[in-house]
Amino acid sequence: MAASDATDSETVNKAGFVSLGPLKGNIGDQNYEVPADVDLSRYRAATIWCHRFAVNFGTALLVPQNQVAQTAGL
Repeated sequence: MAASDATDSETVNKAGFVSLGPLKGNIGDQNYEVPADVDLSRYRAATIWCHRFAVNFGTALLVPQNQVAQTAGL
């Protein structure tokens, strides 16, 4: 999503988002394909959002690779 964090449905809807589908489970790693036409530079975070209850279960910031390398001193 375009916001760095989401705490309510209004923020999610205003910021814009791409749904990657429902959760595949609640135990272990999960992988989701991001459609090729999604411009990741428009998004700052990935979140697990429960639409039904309007609850954010977790957010991970998306950082461009060049920024990760700079932060790591590479």
